[in-house]
Amino acid sequence: MTAYDAYLTARLLAASGRTDTDAVTTADMDAAADMAGADRPGSGHGRQTVRLALDAITQPRSL
Repeated sequence: MTAYDAYLTARLLAASGRTDTDAVTTADMDAAADMAGADRPGSGHGRQTVRLALDAITQPRSL
């Protein structure tokens, strides 16, 4: 899984309201990756990359 695949997957998860990285399941990630046309996160490392991307998209930034 590339960083771009993780970003596309995370973006789709966020758009569908799945923003809690602790609650997102492997099945959620697989479905989002399929819908985004990205590779599925096939390992723990890939799933962690999706979680990091999801956090980056959904966490407020401080200045």
